[in-house]
Amino acid sequence: MSKDRDILEIQLWEALRSGEQAALQQLYMSYYKGLLQYGLRYTDDRDTLKDSINNTFLYFWEKRESIGNANHVGNYIFKSYQRQLVKDLNNTNKFETLLENNEDTDTVDVEEFQFIIRQEENTRVNVLKNAILQLPKRQRELVLLRYYEGLSYDEITLRTNLSKRAVYNQIHSAINTLKKDTNLQNLKQILPLLILF
Repeated sequence: MSKDRDILEIQLWEALRSGEQAALQQLYMSYYKGLLQYGLRYTDDRDTLKDSINNTFLYFWEKRESIGNANHVGNYIFKSYQRQLVKDLNNTNKFETLLENNEDTDTVDVEEFQFIIRQEENTRVNVLKNAILQLPKRQRELVLLRYYEGLSYDEITLRTNLSKRAVYNQIHSAINTLKKDTNLQNLKQILPLLILF
């Protein structure tokens, strides 16, 4: 599971480096809440924390041609965010001390951060799974064929004996229902994660 997620994130990182804005957005959506939760340990100034997150990802986008490979994308994002947060909270000695004086704590923080991200992802996937169970049977079947089994619309058409238009319309309707019921805006990026859980 974790290995599959790592591979997916490395692919997104490479796509970001190649200039694909959608990859940047997907990484941003995946990490936003975890970064915010981490930052809230040091300040309750949400505006500053949001600015730090945005500045971190803006840096990735602006430096995409020169940033390096990332074998552990989460670690890279976390470390970059820490540096940005220290700049933005330069009056917060506690945070600077944490980063400058204790490498072991820094390592633990990465592990805690990754745990937060996994928990957030698990929560979103569970919300999504529950919403899928509420769909009409045909829509549920088509969504699972498309996103869980990874079938193309043509393959689904052959398997279900529905027209391609009917398959498309049913899936489109299901996605709209899921967006409304789950309030997950990046739904199409989350659906493939069903495979990982």
